[in-house]
Amino acid sequence: MRERLSHPRIAAILAFVLAVFMAATSRGQVQTPTSVTRGSLSGTVTADQGAVVGFRVTVHNLTYKLWYTVFTVKGHYTVPQALPGSYDVIVLEKGFSSPTLRVDLAPSEEKTVDIAVKNLAARAAAAQGASTEGMTAAMGGPAPAANTIWVNSMEELYPPGPGRDLLKANCTGCHGSEFGTMHRTKEGYRIGIARMTETGPTDVPFDTNLGHTYLTGAQKDQMAEYLATNFGPSTPDKRLKVDPPILDEDALAKAIYVSYDIPDNFPRPPFRGDRVGANEIDGVTVQESSMPGGRALPQMLHDPLIVPDGIWYANPTGNAMIHLDPTQLDPNRRYTVYPLEGSNTYTFLHGITADSKGHIYWAEIIGGQLGELDPATGKQIRHYTPRRGGMLQVVTDKDDNIWFGMVKGPGGVGKLDAKTRVVHQWQTPTPDNLIYGLAASPVDGTIWGAGYSKGQVTKFDPKTEEYTEYYAPGSWGQIRRIGVDSKGIVWFSEYSTGILGRLDPSTGKMTEYKMPTLGANPYDAWPDKTDKIWISDQPQSSLVHFDPDTKKFTYYPEPQLNWSLPKVEVEKNNTVWFGARFLPYITANHLYPNGYSADAPPEP
Repeated sequence: MRERLSHPRIAAILAFVLAVFMAATSRGQVQTPTSVTRGSLSGTVTADQGAVVGFRVTVHNLTYKLWYTVFTVKGHYTVPQALPGSYDVIVLEKGFSSPTLRVDLAPSEEKTVDIAVKNLAARAAAAQGASTEGMTAAMGGPAPAANTIWVNSMEELYPPGPGRDLLKANCTGCHGSEFGTMHRTKEGYRIGIARMTETGPTDVPFDTNLGHTYLTGAQKDQMAEYLATNFGPSTPDKRLKVDPPILDEDALAKAIYVSYDIPDNFPRPPFRGDRVGANEIDGVTVQESSMPGGRALPQMLHDPLIVPDGIWYANPTGNAMIHLDPTQLDPNRRYTVYPLEGSNTYTFLHGITADSKGHIYWAEIIGGQLGELDPATGKQIRHYTPRRGGMLQVVTDKDDNIWFGMVKGPGGVGKLDAKTRVVHQWQTPTPDNLIYGLAASPVDGTIWGAGYSKGQVTKFDPKTEEYTEYYAPGSWGQIRRIGVDSKGIVWFSEYSTGILGRLDPSTGKMTEYKMPTLGANPYDAWPDKTDKIWISDQPQSSLVHFDPDTKKFTYYPEPQLNWSLPKVEVEKNNTVWFGARFLPYITANHLYPNGYSADAPPEP
C-alpha cells in the first residue's frame, strides 16, 4: 500500500490488504515476491588517481529489468536485498571511467565485486562542472565552446545597462541564461521579440508568450539593443558556472535507488501533430514528424503520481498514460499502457492527479485540454476549456475539484468542478503571469501557482475568486514548481538563481535560501511528511533534501548523469518517486533515502 502525501486515501487498510493479496497471487514467468530469496552485492572501489568519495555504484539486474544505485562510503559499497539474477555492475562518476562487470547472483548469495576506475583528463569547459551538457546535447543544443566565459550569477551574466530591467521583467522568466549563447544582431533579436509579442509562432499553437503584456516599440528596441551589445554575433558564449554536488557519505550510507526499466514495446507515435505556425493549404497542414534534426522522439516518464496500487506517469512523447506496479517481478507485466485515443492527438501530456474515485487526470501542453481516464473501464474524456492554452500541472483539492495552471496562452488557473463537471478559468491580474507548478493548500484550500514568466508566487482563493501575487525579490523569473507543507507554508523553486523560496501566507513574509553550489537550478520543491523539502537540482544531477530547522542541504546524486528532473512525489514513508527524460535509460525511479525498513520494504 502506498499513499501520496498530498492526497490521503480513506481506504488505506483495504488498499494494503488488496496489494498484499495481489502480490501473493500474481504469477508470471518469473517467481512471485513471496518466493524469491534475495542476496547482496558488495565490494570496494579504487581509483588510479583521486579520492573515491560518494561514488555511484549502479547494478543492473538483467533478469528482472531493474537497477539498484548505491554509494561508496570510505571506498566500500553494499547493495542489500538484491534480487537474484545476472547483473552488470558499473561505477558512474563524472570524470572517471569504469569497466562493466557481468556477475551472477544466486539466491541467498553474498557476492563481492571490486571495481577499479580511471581518472579522465577533463576538457576545460567540462571541468567547470557543466553537468547540463548531456541534456543540452539531447535537445540538439551546442556543447560549451573552448572560449566560453563562465560567470557566477545571473547579475554577472546580464550586466547593468538600458534594457536590462525590461529583459528581467519579461524575458528571462522563460529564457533564463539562454541569451548567453544566442549571438544575434539587433535586428535578429528584434524579430525574436516580435515572435514573443506580435507574430508568433512560439512552441504551442495557442498564443504568443507575451501576447498580453504591453510593450512599446521603443521598449522592444531597447531590449534588442541591450542583447546585441552583450550577446552579439562576435561575443563569446557566457554560461553559469556549475559546482559539483556536495557529498556527505554519512547521509549517503543508507541511501538506495531502485529504477525500473521501461519495456522495449512502449508506444512511439510517428508524428507530433500539426506544425505550430504552419498555414493550412487546401485543407492540409504540415505535420511535425520528429524532433529537430530528424532525430526520433525520445521516450519519457514525466510527472509521477502515487496511488494505492502503484505509480502513474505521463509519457508525453508516447502519447500515453502509464501505470507501474512496482511489486510486480515480471517486467513484462509491470507496466500498463493507456494510449490516448482519437486522431491527431499528440498533446504532450504532462502533470497528473487523481480524484477519490480513482480517475486519473492529465494536463496537455500542446493539446490544451484537461484529460480524464477511468482505469477500470478505459473510458477517456478530454474536457473542453473555454480559454485554451498550454496546461502544465493539475492538482486535486479536498472537495475533489481538479485544478490546472496555464503555462502557455492565457495564463492563470482553472477548475473542473467535481459536481457540475464544468470547467471555469480565471485570468491573473498581471498579464502573461504563466503558471508552471501548482499546489493546493491542505490548510485552507487555496491554490498556489508558480508564476514562471514574471517571477511571482500566485495565490488564488476559490471562495472569493481573488488572486494575490507575491514578487520573489531574488528571482529572474523561472519559478518552476511549488509545494505547500502541512502547516500551510509555501515552498517554491527559483530555478535560474539557485534559490529555494519560503512564503508564510499568514504574514506575507518571504524568505529565500541560496543553495550552496554555484549554478544550482532547483526545479521541484516538494514537502515530505515531516515538512522537510525535496528539491530536484538539474546541473548537479541530484535530489536535494532541505531541513528548514537546520537550514542544511543534503545531496543525493541521481542514478544517471545530466538528469533533468521536473517533478517528484513523496510517499507517507518518506521515500521519493520520480521519472526520467533525455537520458540513455528511461526508468521509473524510487529513492529510499534511509534505506529499506519495515515501513519502506524493497520492491518488487
